[in-house]
Amino acid sequence: MRKILLSFDGDHYSKGAFDFARRMNEDEPILLTGVFLPQADFATTWVYAEAGGTVYTPLVESYDADIVAANIAKFKEDCVGHQIEYRVHTDFGSFALPELQKESRYADLMILGSQQFYENLGTESPNEYLRDTLHDAECPVLITPEEFNYPESVVLAYDGSSSSVYAIRQFAYLFPELCKASTTLVYAAKREGRGIPDEDYIRELVARHFSDLTFFELEANPREYIGTWMADLDNPILVTGAFGRSGFSQIFKRSFASDVIAEKQLPVFIAHR
Repeated sequence: MRKILLSFDGDHYSKGAFDFARRMNEDEPILLTGVFLPQADFATTWVYAEAGGTVYTPLVESYDADIVAANIAKFKEDCVGHQIEYRVHTDFGSFALPELQKESRYADLMILGSQQFYENLGTESPNEYLRDTLHDAECPVLITPEEFNYPESVVLAYDGSSSSVYAIRQFAYLFPELCKASTTLVYAAKREGRGIPDEDYIRELVARHFSDLTFFELEANPREYIGTWMADLDNPILVTGAFGRSGFSQIFKRSFASDVIAEKQLPVFIAHR
């Protein structure tokens, strides 16, 4: 049984995040822990100090306890209705996000429903709150849009880095049922003719977990055709290492591919060491 952390902020109850957890429970029973944070101003919650490091700013004072209580009641009702074993955690202080990091230490997966992720894809200044949540989480994170179809295909983003391999391995451990779906390992070549790095090694690994596997190497200018290629996939989920920091993820920054992901609202699985 997997322990799944479902994070809700203030008056936002993410139907998309719950629906993904519900679908996971249908394949194999899970323990779903609902974490209900006071409302935060996500535009300014985590900011960087001039001298380096991260400064945590207080949560807004005007959050409505009645709304949070209603969301907790809805969460419990949904879990009971779908026969999901659950827990509720609400004991957060004025600086809730560091405590969310601690919660992630004791979970197999965190699910976040965040439209802000899709709205900020490809921009110069991605959402600070989401970026730092992904960076500091101590378990893999799954970001879901509010409306989506459960994955029918898998895209493994591989750039030869340990981070990309780690993400692939963690996805295989957490979603063995999705490893049976049509899967494409994509390598974005920085230069033509270089080939997939450590190809024999990565083939040995992924072939042990994914039964319907294809390798695809993006050459020349990926922006010219990656968007069309991804648009043709059947309800894909993207598996990637530290998003927006290095390697393959840069292909999706300020490119047509980011528009495709934002338009199709793909679930994105992100894991880093």
